[in-house]
Amino acid sequence: MKQIVLLILLSLSTFAQADTIFRIEPSKSYKGSSNEELRRRVWELERAVSQLQSQVFQLAMKDGSSGGGSGNWTCHMESFGKTLISSGNTKASALAQVLKKCGDATNPVHCSESAVKCDNE
Repeated sequence: MKQIVLLILLSLSTFAQADTIFRIEPSKSYKGSSNEELRRRVWELERAVSQLQSQVFQLAMKDGSSGGGSGNWTCHMESFGKTLISSGNTKASALAQVLKKCGDATNPVHCSESAVKCDNE
């Protein structure tokens, strides 16, 4: 019961401070850590990764980075004999759209970012 209350309080405080950066301190050893402490640590790491992903995506959308240059990006890929094409204001946007099209047309397992070619023309 204590664990549930603790998790609820932690999650409520998280929502209240959504804009604060979650700082992770490296640990020297996990040998004496309890299962509860390790679960809390994993939760903190997942939250920090989520914040970083959000910040990277916002930066990519804000300044059109993820490849350099500016203007309209076009990405294309081949999947099972079909050519899929998408365009966007940023490389990240065009890439995400073509990968979504691929996932909708086949199965996302068959859609690799390395198979996508993008250009800025």
